[in-house]
Amino acid sequence: MSLRLILWIAAAFAALGVLLWGLAIFWQGMGIGISGHGWFAFILGGVFTLALSMGLFLLTFHSARHGHDDIDGPST
Repeated sequence: MSLRLILWIAAAFAALGVLLWGLAIFWQGMGIGISGHGWFAFILGGVFTLALSMGLFLLTFHSARHGHDDIDGPST
């Protein structure tokens, strides 16, 4: 993997962390509490969603760059 890709992945996870921190501040301001299990599920869901979307995007770009999406039929 290239350094640029690693930086993009790190930035995406940093953005996820900032979003979770912002939601925690927002919920505390409203007086809504969440248990430790709730936070674990919330963070795990965010990480898995981010990882799945990154993986699918990377597969799409890999497929397009290596010609897997080309039509191999006769030209008209």
